[in-house]
Amino acid sequence: MVKPVQNKSDIEKPSWTDRHFHKYLFKKIDVTDEKGNVIDSIEKPVRLSWLWAVVIAIVFGLCLIVAPFKAVQWSQLGSIFSQLFTPSEWSLKTYDGWWNYLWNTACPAIWDTIEMVYIATFAGVLISIPVYILAARNIDRNPWIRGAVKLIMNILRTIPTYVLAIIAAIFFGYNETAGVFAMIFFTQGVMFKMMFEYVETCDMNPFELALSCGAGRLQAYSIGVSPQVYPMLLSNTLYTFEINVRASVILGFVGAGGIGQMLSDAIESTNYDKVGAILVPLFAVVLILQLVSSYLRRKIS
Repeated sequence: MVKPVQNKSDIEKPSWTDRHFHKYLFKKIDVTDEKGNVIDSIEKPVRLSWLWAVVIAIVFGLCLIVAPFKAVQWSQLGSIFSQLFTPSEWSLKTYDGWWNYLWNTACPAIWDTIEMVYIATFAGVLISIPVYILAARNIDRNPWIRGAVKLIMNILRTIPTYVLAIIAAIFFGYNETAGVFAMIFFTQGVMFKMMFEYVETCDMNPFELALSCGAGRLQAYSIGVSPQVYPMLLSNTLYTFEINVRASVILGFVGAGGIGQMLSDAIESTNYDKVGAILVPLFAVVLILQLVSSYLRRKIS
């Protein structure tokens, strides 16, 4: 049976989008034979990374226009910088006093901060291990347990570390214990987010093989998945340790102890020479930790 010829009015017309943007959304690719002759052409969607770049640039420009930014007082930058490394007659008075404060006060306080960060990072990582195992879809088959674990962890992760330190200070007082408590929760939240997503991408063939041989799910995890996860766990632990060193400085501004509290007290009393004496060893420690952790992560991976 011969189909009737459609009228021109019955043929669907291309939409406005197809007429104007088709050439930008698709590109023609020629299909050739062994001799290089074009035998056909196909259309392939183009990547829209350029479009996203334009959108991001437009949004960034609008934010610069709308946000109430104030002009930077570049003329005062040199004055502030000189005050950090010039002893004040109301504070350290001489350069000998400045160096003495750096070595005998700032450096021991930084060591105490590193001890705080080490304890908090170690404890937070240990707490996160069973949590991210329970949240991994390919390990825990119970959707109720996974959903409950993820819900609790997402609630905890929404609380800023600054607020956690304030809450901890109410229970433990304004000391290092409050800072350790806040960083433990921060560490386990970060490790949970990074690790359970990584566990879900692991090769599960060794895990399934261990289960088929009679092993329990926890034993199968230690045999088949843990060797794949271990390098990433160490790498993320080092990364979190670096973050906690920086976060410990901010936590000191709410009385959570460590070098941050000394820095807060020096700023409030406008003793900028003490601020400079604190920043020098702090910068050195952060730089050394960055170099060491980068080297160890390369060796682990």
